[in-house]
Amino acid sequence: MATEFDSQLIESVAVRRSRLADALLYADNPTERRWRATARLFLFSIVAAALVAAICVAVAFVGSLLSDQRREQEQRERPSASAPARSADPHAPIHRTGV
Repeated sequence: MATEFDSQLIESVAVRRSRLADALLYADNPTERRWRATARLFLFSIVAAALVAAICVAVAFVGSLLSDQRREQEQRERPSASAPARSADPHAPIHRTGV
């Protein structure tokens, strides 16, 4: 019970200090306080979105590099399998299987 009272007292002191600091900084203009808080939250959300986007781009870039590397390694191991067989006659029709 005593710890609840202590935590409530600490929280109320923190709120009172925050209100006093806001009153000192912004005087009688409550819209300035709301605008600043909203702008700060907006900027933090933009930074967070940019961070998430940068992480996604980095993961995609590394994945692309790894797949390119794997493809090059497979081509080095089997060079004859990568080139399709060509007919001797250049005017012969091309027959595709599995279409």
